[in-house]
Amino acid sequence: MQLSLLASTPDIAATGYMVSLLLGTPAAVAAEAKELGFDGVEFFPGPPGTIGVPEMDQALTSFDLTLTAVNSGRIVAEGLTLLHPDSAIRARALTRLKDLLDFAGNFGAPVTLAGTKGSLPSGASAEVAAGLAEEIFSSLARFGTAVGSTLLLAPTDEADSNFICTVAEAAAWVRRIHHPAFGLMLDTHQLHRKEASVIDGLRAAAGVVQHLHLYDPGRLPPGRHGQSALDWPAIMATLQDLSYDGAASVCLAHTGDRRAQAFETVSYLRSLMSG
Repeated sequence: MQLSLLASTPDIAATGYMVSLLLGTPAAVAAEAKELGFDGVEFFPGPPGTIGVPEMDQALTSFDLTLTAVNSGRIVAEGLTLLHPDSAIRARALTRLKDLLDFAGNFGAPVTLAGTKGSLPSGASAEVAAGLAEEIFSSLARFGTAVGSTLLLAPTDEADSNFICTVAEAAAWVRRIHHPAFGLMLDTHQLHRKEASVIDGLRAAAGVVQHLHLYDPGRLPPGRHGQSALDWPAIMATLQDLSYDGAASVCLAHTGDRRAQAFETVSYLRSLMSG
């Protein structure tokens, strides 16, 4: 399992994004992630043209890192969602997702889809909304195939999106779209809130999940000084038992010596992986 660090350019701060990320140019975040002991980065690109493929490729190559995923979280932070009641906003969100898939395809990386899918419009027919979602998801999957990327759907809790909120629902959508470029990712913060247990959620997605976010509840780095609400030894043992071989991304702490805490996080997770 590859461990990666969530990262973006400093301008993401203006969006008020909820997760604490490593910020800098691609070269700067790659250098920092490598020094801390991560295998790669999961990157949140800004609008098209903010970061070019050559710039990202040079950064990854220079530090022998992998782009484990491209995260679509900046899109929803900018007010764009795929199920927005305004068709013009939906169209802009769809264009941005295609831009991310195109960018990610240059690295053979997937694109994550969590809150960016949006919520069911108030008063809308669930059947109509599901039909719209199927059309959009299928279109993005076809586009992903054309550019060499994959779209990974994540269940969310209602604070982020009221549409597709459990592992069972997300897995059902993966089966419904039934396309090799449409898969599943999971987030332990969300699993803790919505499933009987994180381990139950992981087991329910066995053989299907392709990417993970490892968070303590509240979207904090896992295993903080023994204060975690989650049983990380059991979680990591479960992933090994399931033969999970995808990537797993972590965030930075909100406060304190975030660099030292990031090193502690990756060291802690590696100790569990080797144990």
